[in-house]
Amino acid sequence: MISVSKDSWKKTYLAWIAVCAWIVIIFLFSNQPHSGAVTEAYLGEANVPIRKLAHMSEFAILFLLTRYAVSVSEFSCGWGRTRLSVASYMFCLGNALFDEWHQSLVPGRSATLSDAAVDMCGAMLAWVVVYFLAKTKK
Repeated sequence: MISVSKDSWKKTYLAWIAVCAWIVIIFLFSNQPHSGAVTEAYLGEANVPIRKLAHMSEFAILFLLTRYAVSVSEFSCGWGRTRLSVASYMFCLGNALFDEWHQSLVPGRSATLSDAAVDMCGAMLAWVVVYFLAKTKK
């Protein structure tokens, strides 16, 4: 059995709280009825690109938070960088699919697999950044 210090447990707990808080933020953004029409009134033709970048950013942040939380968790002790990233990416995929399903229930919102793919591009970009940062530390 692995012994976990009080500080380690606190770090793990806070890391997962941050992940959960970010998922709630994503949920609240997705829960806004007719948000595409509202932002289009302000952004005009820049609406779609800005919204797609927002989706990518949301899931890049989710990947980074999740990757950190998984890396400090007791269950991942001994996992390599790739396994940590794959687990985090799959967690993000599950959240992206849930987010699209949730949007299908919100008036004026739609659910598409292409939006989930955009979300996952954000998570992948974060993974690439983590990968190259780890390479430069060697």
